Amino acid sequence: MNDNTPILVGSAQVTLREIASPGECRSPVELAAQAVANAVGESGLPKEAIDTLVMTRQFIDCVDAYEHPFGTSSKPPLSVARHAGLAVRRAVYGPEGGQSPQRFVNEFAESIYTGESGAVVICGAEATAAMRQALGNGWTLDWREDPPGEMEDRGFGQIMNALELRHDITFPPQVYALFENAWRHKHGLSVAEHRQLMARLFARFSEIAAGNPYAQFPVARSVEFLATPSPENYAFNEPYNKWMVAQDRVNQAAALVLTSVGNARKLGIPKSRWLYLHGYADADDAFVSQRADLARSVALEAAGQQALKMANRGVDDIALLDIYSCFPIAVLAACDALGIPWDGDRDLTVTGGLPFFGGPGNSYSVNAIAEMYQQLIARPGAFGLVSANGGYLSKESVGIYSTTPHQHWMPANAGAAQEIADASPRETVLSSYSGEAVIESYCVVYKKSAPALGLAVCREPVANKRVLAKVGRNDQATLAALLEKEPIGRIITVSSEGGDNYLRFA
Repeated sequence: MNDNTPILVGSAQVTLREIASPGECRSPVELAAQAVANAVGESGLPKEAIDTLVMTRQFIDCVDAYEHPFGTSSKPPLSVARHAGLAVRRAVYGPEGGQSPQRFVNEFAESIYTGESGAVVICGAEATAAMRQALGNGWTLDWREDPPGEMEDRGFGQIMNALELRHDITFPPQVYALFENAWRHKHGLSVAEHRQLMARLFARFSEIAAGNPYAQFPVARSVEFLATPSPENYAFNEPYNKWMVAQDRVNQAAALVLTSVGNARKLGIPKSRWLYLHGYADADDAFVSQRADLARSVALEAAGQQALKMANRGVDDIALLDIYSCFPIAVLAACDALGIPWDGDRDLTVTGGLPFFGGPGNSYSVNAIAEMYQQLIARPGAFGLVSANGGYLSKESVGIYSTTPHQHWMPANAGAAQEIADASPRETVLSSYSGEAVIESYCVVYKKSAPALGLAVCREPVANKRVLAKVGRNDQATLAALLEKEPIGRIITVSSEGGDNYLRFA
């Protein structure tokens, strides 16, 4: 086995559930630093061996309009390193997207292989719950820091185009509902049948979270509870109730430690703590409105296919799975992409998933990989797969892990998965349209349990081109009609007014 083969040698997680006073509120960098210190301590690497620290981007830093109510670090990864007692020569602050943790493992495994990096820590954290609690209680906090040194800021980009933005294809619950309803219709399910399916799927996730000491919401939920709107599980949008979506009100952090086989040997880290990255791949998809099949993730199909090929494994060889679960469709589409029965007996998460374990912004999959590390170390020879998703099923990364030694590790075929994704057909979208159209998918958003906003992806019948449309403000009749019977396949009238397309039932 080559000395430059990359391996994971440690992981740690931190979850803060109860906060009774301002002094117990901890900033994201403080939470991340604790996870980093614990992971490095577990790994057996001396602190001075860590040359690189990578941090996922805090969610609040992904939108220009958001401001930190209590301040923040000017260079989060350098603050984490300082709190953890590390003197790194390279600090990286990631881009937006939940794909980042797995994509960072893929990238820095290659960096270790080439010798550019010797030992790398990947971490992430969110303290949204502490922030909201402090704001609600009128507590004054000061999370400002300005550490010395330089960091590499990967920045963030737009994951929607201007046409989508004008037609409310914006916030994740609205966009994922488009995918969810398209998937339901494609599989011939009624609204009620689909609601039961989503509830059964996530009831099992909640059971796993209930047994996880790091889960933010460790409560097993019944199928009936999840499927039925109630004050605790209110209707969020069609087709989701509150506990069917990622819960971001968390105080969570996690960290991973990567190094080389040669480094681990030199430092006496036992082989029982080595976890190999057997296969990995990354792929991005087109803007939502340009995707030919809204019920499918071609990016995840491509990434999963290439990762399994690199690992020389089939999906039936994988003992443990953690499928990204911000919404049910993220799991259902992943099962379709990977060839896993979504209605079978396999557990699809090791953590409990984003609605129940918790959804710490872009960093959830740091926790997923950290948990996968611990479980695979306890099951020598077993294989585990982690899928990480960013945007609107926009950016997909997959990693396959095992303690089974990898004798001849080589970097992945760069761009192979992306080439597959890029070969998928793309739709022509009309920016302005008036006339009849057929609904492909739709979403209705609730405010105080009442329909408040509606949108649809449609096709015009002559050239079969795609049209985006939304329900006009205060058009309660059209909102109600979207909920009365199956909207998909129904004919509507679209009118273009001021550059926006509005739908009404013909």
